[in-house]
Amino acid sequence: MLYRLKMRETLMLAVSLAGGWLLNTVLKEIFRRTRPDLEHLVAASGYSFPSGHAMIATAFYGMLGYLIWLNLRRRDKPAWYVAVLTFLLVIAIGASRIYLGVHFPSDIIAGFAAGGVWLAACVLAFGAAGRRGD
Repeated sequence: MLYRLKMRETLMLAVSLAGGWLLNTVLKEIFRRTRPDLEHLVAASGYSFPSGHAMIATAFYGMLGYLIWLNLRRRDKPAWYVAVLTFLLVIAIGASRIYLGVHFPSDIIAGFAAGGVWLAACVLAFGAAGRRGD
């Protein structure tokens, strides 16, 4: 039982990462927005909208935080801080992309939004798969 649970969690983490990357690639091709015309502190290529870092951080770290939170709750341990730390990490990643000059704020917001939608879909699928497997 424990092995099956860990495999399902690992699969959901992989799906959240791969799906977030794929969705970001599709959205960038649809919108084709150029990067800010500023001096970048780092080299960045490709389209700007939505931010891949913000989107994938939301999907991947969001799922990782959710899985940690869920496992702590199942063991009756405090888990609130996991959501706070996950939120701060994702916000810091998004803010760093603006600071580095490679994204407009709207790119970051769109990345958070699209990543959040994908994360919600993954969490719902994880919950549905868990109910069927129990």
